[in-house]
Amino acid sequence: MFELTRRGHKLGNAPSENTPQTRTNKSAWQAGYVSLLPAVCHDQIPLNFDSIQQSETLVQAILNEEQCDQILDHAPYRSRLEPMFENLGSAINEGDDQEIETVLFDAMDDENCIAEDLWMKVSWLSFHDEDASLRFRFSFGIDLAEDVAADPHRQEYAAKLADAVFPESTIITDNPTLLRKLEEIVDSPSIRFVERIVYFNAPSGGAYLHHDLERGHAGVVYAQLTGHTYWLALPRSALIDEIIAFVDANSLPSSISSEMRTELILLVKQPIRLAQELDSFANSSLIHLINETQGFVQHLLARGFGTHVAPGDVLLLPQTNVESCCWHSVFCVGDEMGQALSFAIRVDN
Repeated sequence: MFELTRRGHKLGNAPSENTPQTRTNKSAWQAGYVSLLPAVCHDQIPLNFDSIQQSETLVQAILNEEQCDQILDHAPYRSRLEPMFENLGSAINEGDDQEIETVLFDAMDDENCIAEDLWMKVSWLSFHDEDASLRFRFSFGIDLAEDVAADPHRQEYAAKLADAVFPESTIITDNPTLLRKLEEIVDSPSIRFVERIVYFNAPSGGAYLHHDLERGHAGVVYAQLTGHTYWLALPRSALIDEIIAFVDANSLPSSISSEMRTELILLVKQPIRLAQELDSFANSSLIHLINETQGFVQHLLARGFGTHVAPGDVLLLPQTNVESCCWHSVFCVGDEMGQALSFAIRVDN
């Protein structure tokens, strides 16, 4: 059994053994359900041992408040980045309290810039003092404002930048077994891995329920390299149904105030408004209920929406449309910070 603790909230236990999937991977993908591909990256992890160890060293340096852009100016990163990527220094968005540093790059061909305004953003995963989880995100342009799908050229170079900083990215990108499975499940012979994120989930850390829906992307492939995580994942439509069922059938947890209780009871009687509030990521009553109460977490586990992800395992998270996109929540389980790769799947037919 795993103890589920995240951001100071104790949320009960979860089984370490996964129940067999009742859907085929392809039918699960089409319906918005998560698929687990056990050990599909297992053989690649030892081949990338040195890169994984170097990435752990990078994380420790950042946790010790060293500047990332200066680290990347030295071995082994400088030789990986040059001559293709010119390090332009770093910037910090003062309006984003989770951001630690954004390192800026241009992609060069001799003296010519061939892809400008690429970046690697280093951020905390939460504001909780006990959560040391970090995220390294690679993209370009104005964050959260750019239509990244409209510029596949810069998407490609942002992906190459991720390869240079984290060579262990090949555990996903140069994995024939995984690629064959993806082509069959996604039903496309043309798959690219873009908008890349490298996670380091720390004990007591992890992500709240969210989706990764973005225009031009079919979904997300997630590979656990080190450490263990536990996931709650289900389509948006199923999540809405489970919220309604839980509020209707259960006495709400004591941490739910009377005002929250009244709001939740009214919301579940209006499914369209409930969906809107869920999508807003701003309703504190919903955020608390679905992420911070043991009752609801255990309800989802009892309904079969939990998955243990071990080193070498891969998850597929379909994100094709609002109604059926796979919402997911992550817990770091055990005493070890774990590294994982999370890449958007772009299908070019």
